[in-house]
Amino acid sequence: MKLKHVLWTLAGIVAVIAMAVGVAVIVDRFITRKECPDGYLECETEDPTEDEE
Repeated sequence: MKLKHVLWTLAGIVAVIAMAVGVAVIVDRFITRKECPDGYLECETEDPTEDEE
């Protein structure tokens, strides 16, 4: 193989990996975390520093 074929193959592999990482980030951010949009693990707990009425 010529060097340009090896470089095109490596560029293709890097492009596929980059797209897979991008899709994984989008899925993680927008689909799996809908129940906690602020990023906390427990969304329904009360804040102990709030004043009780």
